[in-house]
Amino acid sequence: MTETSLQLSMQSSDIPESKRSTKRTHFNRSVLKILFATGICLNIVLACALGYLIVIRSSYFNLNKVDVHGNHRLSREEVIEAANLETGINLLSLDLESITERLRRHPWIRSGSIYRRLPGQLVLEVEERTPRGILASDKLYYLDEKGNVFTRVLPGDPTDLPLFTGVQSDDLRLHPGEIQKSLKSGLILTELLDRIDSGLSSADVREINISSDEGLTLRMKSGQIIILGHNDFESRLSRFDRLKKFLTDRGQWHKAHIINLDFEDRAIVRSSEDPLLQG
Repeated sequence: MTETSLQLSMQSSDIPESKRSTKRTHFNRSVLKILFATGICLNIVLACALGYLIVIRSSYFNLNKVDVHGNHRLSREEVIEAANLETGINLLSLDLESITERLRRHPWIRSGSIYRRLPGQLVLEVEERTPRGILASDKLYYLDEKGNVFTRVLPGDPTDLPLFTGVQSDDLRLHPGEIQKSLKSGLILTELLDRIDSGLSSADVREINISSDEGLTLRMKSGQIIILGHNDFESRLSRFDRLKKFLTDRGQWHKAHIINLDFEDRAIVRSSEDPLLQG
């Protein structure tokens, strides 16, 4: 009984050892498979990295031509200078977003887009700002259609645009939002002068004065001063037309020096003994 028990005991101890050996074999194979797969992945990554380095160092993709579209005021060379492009740089290594941001920092460029045309061509498309008026402050500045001051007027630049006065450099610095709103209103007013028949034309305006108290005031080339206020310009221009016809019929128009239309239903006229200049 003792010998039989010993044999059974020995057989039972052999069975777990066999299982452990089988598990170890499977584990080793799994490890080898993982190591093999990892090795393949590393080789692929290294091959891709090596290929990338070869490509970006290859002269085949070097920048050799730049096309510029949408520029009118700026020359091709000025746009390329604003983009800060290096001749011969590899086209695939360019950060297009950074170049676009550099273009947008130029005062005359509203927006820009960049495209690659492999192997070595870059296309720059820009939208320039269009000046709609000039602000006379400490210096002369161009305004865009939204009343934004975007760059200085330099010697030789066109100046045949509506002129805005009454704004000091401190006003621009301390109250930029209010000044922009007033300038935009002034630009809308110049469009109204040419769009509706009111007896006034933007060509007859010497300057548009901006005041926080009186709003917009037209100073005409004839010497006449017309106060329009802050808003409701279309109805006030219609009132001006009626007033002009009324005073003309009475022979008093040529002496109407200051006309204040900054009221809802009336106008105040201050006459002068000196007649208006005739255009």
